[in-house]
Amino acid sequence: MLKTTIISGYIVLKSGLHIGGNKDTMQIGGIDSPVIKNPLTKLPYIPGSSLKGKIRFLLEHYLDLVTDGNIPMEKDGNILRTAVIFGHLKHDTYQSKPTRVIFSDSNVAGIIGENGNIDTEALQNPDLELSEAKTEVSINRLSGTQGGGLRIMERVPAGVVFDLNITLKTYDESADAGDLDIILKGLKLLANDALGGSGSRGSGKIEFRDLKVNDKDISLDSIEL
Repeated sequence: MLKTTIISGYIVLKSGLHIGGNKDTMQIGGIDSPVIKNPLTKLPYIPGSSLKGKIRFLLEHYLDLVTDGNIPMEKDGNILRTAVIFGHLKHDTYQSKPTRVIFSDSNVAGIIGENGNIDTEALQNPDLELSEAKTEVSINRLSGTQGGGLRIMERVPAGVVFDLNITLKTYDESADAGDLDIILKGLKLLANDALGGSGSRGSGKIEFRDLKVNDKDISLDSIEL
């Protein structure tokens, strides 16, 4: 029997976040790389595909599934749980199985207020800035001096908060046991890494807050890696 587990909470930006979108116009001195925005609200959001892809990437490396540049669909004769949970299981020996997890797009939910709490009413302020222009240059690694022209990247600034909604489906309680733990490990791995572009240059550091599993509080501190 199909059962669903809902993982909800907030994604708090600890540093600026860049997930690239389309640039409609070319402007001299303008933004070279804009962030993705909802075309109706003009607000930035985090695509579910960005969360799903990065978490799957981190889990497959954490679980030591990447060998010789390939990710197998089975190991030691068993179907890999990541292939079943995240989908795209294609193997001559096994039937294709339905994807177990759905990552919804994450929309802006508020900002971190002066008291450190999540302020959802701040979104009513028409002067609220939800993007920043970050200027970068190329550095010559031998001389340590500027080695190229300026480039301007748009980021969602630190302190912006997005909602988090993940749906985990269970078709067979015995076979699917442990899937929730794998997803929670993936969230903790992501919190220790970076989301979006330019993670090695300081962007994309995030924190998960107020996490709940079926409306029950849960802390990633209890998840062992």
